[in-house]
Amino acid sequence: MRNIKSLLLFMVILASAGMAQNETWNYTGMMHFPPEDTAFVRPFLMTIDSAGVVYVASSKATTTKAHNAIYYLLPGDTIFKKMIDFDNNGDSDTLTGNIGAIRGIAALNGDLYINASIPYQRTAPNTVAAQYVYPNRDTNLVQKFGFNINGAGYGTYIHGAAITKDSIIFTGVSFNTTIRFYNFSYALTTPARGSWISMATFPPVPGGPHFNGLDVVRDVAVLRTGDYNNPETPWYTSRNSKSSTEITGGIAMWSGGSQTNPSAYSGTKITDLARDLDFSSAIPYGIDVDANGVLWVAGTDSTRRWVKGYNVIVNFADPLYELPAQFSGSNPNPEGAPMTGPSDVVLTKDTKRAFVADGGSRAVYRFDFYDPTGVEDETTINPFNFSLDQNYPNPFNPSTLIKFSLPEAGNVKLFVTDMMGQQVAGIYDGYKSSGSHSIAFNGSGLTSGVYFYTLETMSGRITKKMMLMK
Repeated sequence: MRNIKSLLLFMVILASAGMAQNETWNYTGMMHFPPEDTAFVRPFLMTIDSAGVVYVASSKATTTKAHNAIYYLLPGDTIFKKMIDFDNNGDSDTLTGNIGAIRGIAALNGDLYINASIPYQRTAPNTVAAQYVYPNRDTNLVQKFGFNINGAGYGTYIHGAAITKDSIIFTGVSFNTTIRFYNFSYALTTPARGSWISMATFPPVPGGPHFNGLDVVRDVAVLRTGDYNNPETPWYTSRNSKSSTEITGGIAMWSGGSQTNPSAYSGTKITDLARDLDFSSAIPYGIDVDANGVLWVAGTDSTRRWVKGYNVIVNFADPLYELPAQFSGSNPNPEGAPMTGPSDVVLTKDTKRAFVADGGSRAVYRFDFYDPTGVEDETTINPFNFSLDQNYPNPFNPSTLIKFSLPEAGNVKLFVTDMMGQQVAGIYDGYKSSGSHSIAFNGSGLTSGVYFYTLETMSGRITKKMMLMK
């Protein structure tokens, strides 16, 4: 039985490798910070808004030499602009300020959200937190929440931040080594805006109780358009380890709850064949999920020095992409970015561009996606390319939506096969016009497992993988 499972797993990996073999990422440039700030900028976590504006938090979370500051990069620019430096405006003062170390950053539309630990010297022996909101990136409109400021649920350190389309912030907290959600929606009146959503129980983060706050959640990632009222929509946390030998860290996938019922969530540790996701003690191991559901991970420690994109199926992560990096511990590329400590990664909403914050070189690197199978002239003539999107949601139970595009009208066949290549379901067989199409598939008659869906037309054949999880 073990040999059969190993063979099936190998087939999954082989199939994924075939899907991505004609798709590559190219390193396309270094983004710089203002020259006068280079002495104290330490790129930490990142976020990106719907307009493609990239935000980077410099943080004292890794070194006291850093300033707690926020920088932003407008589309087309190569030099970041400084939005705010909390060291210069007095908010990082250990006796009066609220920003001890920035620990999370998220953007929704044009609004920016950060969370931070409040300086320990002010509140010892307690470890407490704050969150700031900047509507439309305007520092004059800042809204402050936190311990003894406004709102509830800040009597612990908050780590990482990701915001759903409904304005609920997902974080990890040191208290009970668990998760915590905060309501920043005007539509949800209970709890009050800026307060935590009460939890009957505290779902533990895989890896066990933290050790002196050293091995906790460092970053959080959600599908930006995901329905987090649906318990099947996954989200992710990254956690570092107690040490390089006692591995408590890694990636966890969460499901089973909702944004208003976090107690029902359960976290499952994600594994991969290379054990690349068994993280060491470095921080922050930033993560992002792109619009196709690919999980992107920044391997920040000295043995990794890479950024990889994974297809996650239940509790297994299959590597699809690696951004080209000169000093990668797994696949060094002399034409790649000179990253020495990639701390976080973000993808644009079209998934065609990636930005990586690098704490080692104190810079941000840009990468662009390239598919050599695409023909530019044909794209100009035809508004639609021949394409098959990743099904959504994935994993699914029992229904999922499959989208595809046709450059010209013709006969279309869409069907499902199992791991052995046997057809188990026919989704569509008939004529379709040119353009984009969506077809729902109901897998109620199938058992849980990995399946492949294939689109066949006169333009060619495309196969992708999906997971039915009942």
